[in-house]
Amino acid sequence: MKKKKNKIRIYQDSKDLPFWNYKRIVQTGDFFYMIKGYNSGDEIEYDLTELESKYDSIIQDYVISQNTKNEDIINYSNCLIAANEIEKLKIVIKIIDLVIDRNEKKKVLGLEFDNRVIDELLQNVKVQRSDDLEIQKQKILDKIQKFKNQLEKSKSIIEKKESNNDEDYDIDEQYISVCLGLEMHVDEKLISLYQYGVMVKMLVKKVESINKS
Repeated sequence: MKKKKNKIRIYQDSKDLPFWNYKRIVQTGDFFYMIKGYNSGDEIEYDLTELESKYDSIIQDYVISQNTKNEDIINYSNCLIAANEIEKLKIVIKIIDLVIDRNEKKKVLGLEFDNRVIDELLQNVKVQRSDDLEIQKQKILDKIQKFKNQLEKSKSIIEKKESNNDEDYDIDEQYISVCLGLEMHVDEKLISLYQYGVMVKMLVKKVESINKS
């Protein structure tokens, strides 16, 4: 059944337009997603030019309110991921040092010791395993160095503000990167384009805070 224009409601601003609808317009070029309740394949009687004009107006206002370029967002996220992993691995190193010290004391006293606490600790750490704790410690230190290199590389890119054409970015990759960087999952159908912009700003502030520390 066709929907008549006088029964149709369209999104009015970035606080009204769901992020998912915005994403579908970017990916498909189907401006009918500007219509509330629209699903792909619905038969709609509405002026596409009017929908596109309204969409452009919303995006212009949204872009003006944002201080971060689309292509920078993944680099901001990479900064946060690397910084978080470095801190986690530093804690692992401290615990390994404590276990090594404990084992040395037990050895002097002729007591048995085991490394089960380390095995449990490393269950959620992607690193090559070794029964020798000194070797294990070095492997984790090597992992920390890789994350430090990643962190410095991402910081350098952000500082230089190297940019690509907006058409080159993948909106799904960007969204996932923002969620990973903030360590949170948000249903893209339940947030507005404006709220997504707030998430991006939160990501930027977290990275700037890390860079200053």
